[in-house]
Amino acid sequence: MRDNYFREQYNIAQASKDAFGVKTTVAAFAAVLTAVLAVLGLPPLVNGIAGLALSVLVFVFCAQEMGDGLLSIFYMRPSNDSLTSVALIATAIQSLVLIFTAEDQAFHTFAPAVFISVTISMLMKYFFICEIINNLNLIKNSKTFVVNTGDIDMHKRAIDRVCIVNPVVKFPNVVDTTYEGDPSEEKIRIFVPATCGAILVVSMIIGFISGFGAFASAFAALFAIASSFAAEMAFVLPYIAEQRRLRKLGSVLLGYDSIEAMRDVETLVVSDRDLFPAKKTKMERFRFRDKEKMADAVEFTAAILLESESPFAPTFVAETGCDAERLPPVDDWRYMKNYGILAHIYGDEVLVGNRNMLLSYEIMPLPQETEAALTSTNRSMIYTVINGTLVSYTVFSYSCDPEMKRAAETVGEDFSIIATTNDCNITEIAIQKLYGLNNTKIVVPDADERSLINEVCEHIEETDALPDMITTKNAIGILSSVRKAKKLASVVNMSVLIKIASIILGLVLTAIAFFIDSTAPGPIWTVLFNAIWSLPVLFLTLVRK
Repeated sequence: MRDNYFREQYNIAQASKDAFGVKTTVAAFAAVLTAVLAVLGLPPLVNGIAGLALSVLVFVFCAQEMGDGLLSIFYMRPSNDSLTSVALIATAIQSLVLIFTAEDQAFHTFAPAVFISVTISMLMKYFFICEIINNLNLIKNSKTFVVNTGDIDMHKRAIDRVCIVNPVVKFPNVVDTTYEGDPSEEKIRIFVPATCGAILVVSMIIGFISGFGAFASAFAALFAIASSFAAEMAFVLPYIAEQRRLRKLGSVLLGYDSIEAMRDVETLVVSDRDLFPAKKTKMERFRFRDKEKMADAVEFTAAILLESESPFAPTFVAETGCDAERLPPVDDWRYMKNYGILAHIYGDEVLVGNRNMLLSYEIMPLPQETEAALTSTNRSMIYTVINGTLVSYTVFSYSCDPEMKRAAETVGEDFSIIATTNDCNITEIAIQKLYGLNNTKIVVPDADERSLINEVCEHIEETDALPDMITTKNAIGILSSVRKAKKLASVVNMSVLIKIASIILGLVLTAIAFFIDSTAPGPIWTVLFNAIWSLPVLFLTLVRK
């Protein structure tokens, strides 16, 4: 089933890639041909025929994008192709004027700038789908986890949003999900129809002053500016650049919705088993205190450690030679933070916890000096008590995974980690010490906070929420990816604002030029202006580390 899923997703992506390759080629051909004709200074009739024919050709080959872009304006949900699609129509109108109106021989064609915009738009989509294919290859060949985000009301800890990592149960539709959401399209919902209206009004005023030929020329020129080279680049280039960096870290973003979901996340929920894998635990000493209950001491301790999913459980079971399948059932158990576990096995009351737990039940642990000596050098200790009698104690140690420790070094003061555990020895201080996270807020949740975390997990499961990220890392290993995703949001938003600002500035300058001399603005102006205002987007993409 997994292979079928990836084959289906890959086929969809590959078909889109091939289609965008053809569309890019056709648009590029139109851009080059009209540019050559304009440079050669051929009669307006030739430019008009070429512009009209190529406008129709490009619109037909890019019918889905141009058609959707045009219709989306009327539904008040414009896309990045909306202004470009109207620009194609404006180019066709001007081409007709150049063909049939002799008085307009002094006016220029602005088709090259529009066709370049279409070329860049299709090329960006081509690159975008290539990234999706690369993401699919990473997911297919690796053990993967999903990262989900959710709101949580841990006001006492000043935490209101968390991200949670879980093994993949059901793979999402990577292709469709990655396509969903584009900040450019969200921010231009009002801008696009307002721009179209403004261009029409300004063009009509210019036409009223200088004639119909000036109207057609201004209409085409203004939309050539509005179809900005950066229309699709504003999101796609920063996304592609960052996605390539993220893929090296083993993570995949699923479009802009992923970035937005990660933007406000400052807390990661991990389990103690993620922080301290079983292979990083070691039994240092196990001693009996009641020889009559030696078998129960071993089996009851093993059963409770396994039931509570302690990171130390596999090591304890292996070192003591227990058969995990034949251990007694734990009837019920309850974890008390900073104390340990209270459970019942075969009707016996069993405590597995630390010194504080024994003292709270008025049971004498080892002398404090002895315990201090045993737990030196980062060792931990648990006692096992059956029906009020101390039967054994265990000394063991946790060590952190080197790879996760390197990832932890990237965590700053602006990020928190919630570590869920049923182990009284795994505390905020212990985690900070072992991982060197002295400047990071570590939270080991209490029972009420665990309930809140469980509610978030249940909500994600019940709503079948789409993942915000797919990753080959777990726990702290994803922190570098999360931090990059958070920073990418600001870069993308800045790119979008630059695009909008450049369009507004270009429209104002072009309109002023037409009011001064309706024959002065030419295709070189529209191409150069759009090219220059694409540089900030390229700069943000290239310098982003």
